[in-house]
Amino acid sequence: MIKLKKSLIFTALFLTVTYYAKAQQDAQYSQYMFNSLVINPAYAGYKEVLNIDALTRIQWVGIDGGPKTQSIVLDGSFFNDKVGLGLSIVNDKIGLQSQSSAYLNYAYRLQVGENARLAFGLGVGVGQYTLDGNGAQTDNPNDPNFSYGKSSFIVPDARVGVHYSTDRFYAGLSSTNLFSSVIDYKSVTQNQIAKQGRHFFLTAGYLYPINDFLTFKPSFLIKEDTKGPTNVDINNFFLLGDKVWLGVSYRTSVNLLKKKGVVGNVKSPDALVGIVEFYAGKVWRLGYAYDYSLSSLQGYAGGSHELSLSITIGPKRDFSILSPRYF
Repeated sequence: MIKLKKSLIFTALFLTVTYYAKAQQDAQYSQYMFNSLVINPAYAGYKEVLNIDALTRIQWVGIDGGPKTQSIVLDGSFFNDKVGLGLSIVNDKIGLQSQSSAYLNYAYRLQVGENARLAFGLGVGVGQYTLDGNGAQTDNPNDPNFSYGKSSFIVPDARVGVHYSTDRFYAGLSSTNLFSSVIDYKSVTQNQIAKQGRHFFLTAGYLYPINDFLTFKPSFLIKEDTKGPTNVDINNFFLLGDKVWLGVSYRTSVNLLKKKGVVGNVKSPDALVGIVEFYAGKVWRLGYAYDYSLSSLQGYAGGSHELSLSITIGPKRDFSILSPRYF
């Protein structure tokens, strides 16, 4: 009975978002700083080797219908590292709604200094959105609110970005869901599936070597969807002996642009995140992140788990010096 009540509470919450929200958040990541291609197409080819990155995330453990995300990214640099090409595939599910998307990413990279590059990126792809009313748990199997069964549609999409980097500093600005405003959701889904709002991402970080063993890397991410509270991540990482990253992130929401009619809490802490990344040689990287909820879900959800695996393929490089590997 308790499990049923939790499921019904979450279903009611999700339906409220589905029917009335003007925009839906993109998939949430905690380890985006180790492969920013999931939020910025200009990052394609940044590591200047062929890179394969896989990630799986289970959010709000203990709540039926909590978000689950899987992604795989393949990217590399070509033509004397002037062009970055990448493929990103994401599957994201929350409650009764799921989204699968695939993007081809292109980045043109300019040498703007001795150790500085400026990249302009474009990603084009498609997204499939599905709402499965058959999966709803209700007391009445004939509930008219779920009589639509399973509905699905496919739409094109695009994203753009710019990325600047030196051997110790990086900054990126990007926007996703560029076609969201021209899609007639009502005609293709009878307004059943939540609209995908345009998102903007601003991120930056700095690498500060403390000594031969310890390196400090602070960074931040600002995510804005113009409809709800602005999400802000503040990250602090330490690299130990060129082998292990240990870090903590603080995620919160603020009404940064003083928007009126904001849906959701503002100036509200969301999560405290612990992250560890381990390099096995020069090829493998294994990462794990745990999100401890600071929001109103605290006490109902068991936190979030995120696991990533990265493989680099290409000529061996001297990683004993500062390199894009650290970003």
